[in-house]
Amino acid sequence: MKLRKTMKIEPFPGVLTKEFVKRPYITRIGNNGCKRVRAWVLTDEQKEWLCRYYPEVENARLTKVSGIKASSLHRFARILGLKKSEKGMRCIKRKASARARRTCQENGYYDSLRGQQPSEACRKGRARMMQEIRDGKREHPFTVLKRINPRKYRKFMTQRSELRKEMIRKERRRELFGLERKTKINLPIKPYTRSQSQHRYNALKRGYFVMQDCSEGSGYRFIIYYDEKTVRSLLFERNLQADGFKIQQWTETENDVVHVPEQHV
Repeated sequence: MKLRKTMKIEPFPGVLTKEFVKRPYITRIGNNGCKRVRAWVLTDEQKEWLCRYYPEVENARLTKVSGIKASSLHRFARILGLKKSEKGMRCIKRKASARARRTCQENGYYDSLRGQQPSEACRKGRARMMQEIRDGKREHPFTVLKRINPRKYRKFMTQRSELRKEMIRKERRRELFGLERKTKINLPIKPYTRSQSQHRYNALKRGYFVMQDCSEGSGYRFIIYYDEKTVRSLLFERNLQADGFKIQQWTETENDVVHVPEQHV
């Protein structure tokens, strides 16, 4: 059969039907037998159609024209002993490569590898997709993947989580050595250690106080204040300083409205 650029496929003959068939099975401990299941069955004309087009046509087109699911298509090919021909595989790979190349060019993937921003068409397409998701006209791709293939979804989310952790680790190293940031990822706040949490709690109990905004960007995360009402302890303050805290006297000014204590016990 001569392979054209886009091979024309005849309509699938007849309609798919399900019948009860005997299917052999074997257990892990070696027991075997046959079970009676309801499965799709092909007629002679449908088998002939599949044998004619399977070797040289991609499976996506076969499933679309015939209505056979991908798993059933693989099962029929295994039963009939069908395989892709060498000529058909070259054509299928060439078409798949062309589609992937065209999609990457439209989405700006090659430009992103060269350090350039995504294309305008890619940004507009993503904005349009997100708007349709918010309007309820379509599902999020992650939601569809989770429903169709939960195993692949879990694998993808695990890889995505590991990639984000690696990006955060690199950005923290750049921040530590004073280098320029490479991404716009929001760095999560480092949690207090167990010792720091206990020292901070004991400081509040003793009459010390801290700022309301204790984020990393505020600069007050590891500062503990005292005033004339605080009963200070030299040994306790040494332990605070050894644990990474700074002890400063509280000086309330008229313009410094940010310095409002969280609590003053």
